[in-house]
Amino acid sequence: MTLQVAAALVATVGLATWQITRALDKMELANARDVRLQAAPVEAARYAPQTPDFTRLALTGHYDTKRLFFVAERPRARGFDVVAVLKTDAGRFLVNRGWKHQSPSQAVPETPTGMVSVIGVVWPTTPVSDGLRQEVWAEGWPKTARVVTPERMAEATGAHAREIRLESGGAGVFRAAALSWDYGPGTHWSYAVQWLLIGLVVGVGYVLIGRRRGREAKDDA
Repeated sequence: MTLQVAAALVATVGLATWQITRALDKMELANARDVRLQAAPVEAARYAPQTPDFTRLALTGHYDTKRLFFVAERPRARGFDVVAVLKTDAGRFLVNRGWKHQSPSQAVPETPTGMVSVIGVVWPTTPVSDGLRQEVWAEGWPKTARVVTPERMAEATGAHAREIRLESGGAGVFRAAALSWDYGPGTHWSYAVQWLLIGLVVGVGYVLIGRRRGREAKDDA
């Protein structure tokens, strides 16, 4: 029994330590996110596929007035995110122009035709299910989609395979997409406490059982 309890204590402490490490890693990522969101934007020419998430980019160019994606999780939603292509000297960028409150079946949202300068944030790419990643798009433009899939959208437009969320106030930006991102360190702290409590219960239970057996042995003597 002693060996079993010892193994259980080692396991719970190890799992708690792992969760604490994960929480600290998430806090470090959150701090890096905040620093980048508060930093001055970098020029688009400095963009590379390995550019860190949440880097602010200064983009100057022309919108592609034809290649638009209307992104809404529900097919009949009363609005959608407009993902467009911004053509710059540093290449084409997939820019999220924000939420437009109208039905996708209505008129195509107005797109500025001249030179524009906007600030965007390099957004993390999140995994999606195979069904959503391979959803069927209608022929022609604009296209409707249920999620943003940067790699597939890039293949269709020749753009960089990252979503750039435009900040509010820029030309062609509707209701800007949210820039909040929760790394969730609190969940790992909660799990760490739970594992430590389990270890404590095991340890206390072992001590109580040991004392009880000790008393029973004295009584038998």
